[in-house]
Amino acid sequence: MKTCPKCRQKTDKKQCPSCALVFADYEQKKMRKTGEVYQLISGGELLKAKELAEKLSLKYPESRTDFILLVSNINRDLNIAKKYRHAQNLFDQGEHEQVVLVLRNIKAFDPGLEEKVIALRQKAKQQGKYAEQFKKTVDLFEKKWYGEAWIAFHKLQKHNKNDKKIDIYLEKLDKIRKGLIDEVVQDLGENDFQLAQEKFSKMLAIFPDAEEEYAAIAKILQQKKEINRTILEAAETARKKGRLLEAKVMYTFLYWQNHDIHPYLRPYIREIGDEAVVSLADSVQYGLIDLTDTGLQVTKEGFLQKRVTEKQLRDNQRVGDGYAFITPVDICPEPIVDPLSELVNIDGLEVNDFT
Repeated sequence: MKTCPKCRQKTDKKQCPSCALVFADYEQKKMRKTGEVYQLISGGELLKAKELAEKLSLKYPESRTDFILLVSNINRDLNIAKKYRHAQNLFDQGEHEQVVLVLRNIKAFDPGLEEKVIALRQKAKQQGKYAEQFKKTVDLFEKKWYGEAWIAFHKLQKHNKNDKKIDIYLEKLDKIRKGLIDEVVQDLGENDFQLAQEKFSKMLAIFPDAEEEYAAIAKILQQKKEINRTILEAAETARKKGRLLEAKVMYTFLYWQNHDIHPYLRPYIREIGDEAVVSLADSVQYGLIDLTDTGLQVTKEGFLQKRVTEKQLRDNQRVGDGYAFITPVDICPEPIVDPLSELVNIDGLEVNDFT
């Protein structure tokens, strides 16, 4: 037995005998109207969907409970949509933590709205995490931990390529890197190998990843190191064979370039002393020594002194209307000889006794 939804008469037939209502057509029409409600919901037109559902609850009283539940779900989605718009505004203002709080534990009836809520919530979490990482990276820069900041900014840039703030900091760091390298190149140009090596090592300590990028400079420094080693060996050989002038020139050249071996070189330069004071004025034309490469020059008197560079004259050496030339490297004062005393017999050998 069926109850006619229109006149409430009971019957077993497909059509009400009292009001002629065809039950199948009636149900089909109700389903079609209900589908229209869901279409409006999916399209985000919640107010129209609510209005239609309320009308259908009156038109189809036998399904009133279902339509009331549907209206309740639409009301909930209307509230969620309001929160979503508020959260979107907060997101645009950079309030990512607030977005997560507003959208926390929200479950929409409409799958489309639910997907939008989840997407915005996840995006806010990611942006909040990114903002925290960016702040920490900026702190590294402010503390002058440039190497760590360089690596951290590049990691952030992989997932945030459109953030201009990252580009600004990377440009600053790149300027610092290039500034350090420029100093190394300048020192190499002025033949100050030791200082160039120290600055290059400092630069790599700050920016370890720069080693591959500036491999050419590292190669030059290594070659200079090998050259200095060869010169030192040649100087040792010359000194032992009595070629004191040759040894003195090479020792002096190394002395000016390598501050760390001053204690090693100084005794040999002292030992040679005036024994190597020979004028080179008459022998320069023979090209026995390439003084340009050594950074030396011969004075009119035939003595060696360090070549004065234009930069040194420009930066530090101006005195009045003239120039104060760099004093030749201190080859150490002549040693003071202790007075001799009577010969002393030691193990069968008679030697001077120094008192």
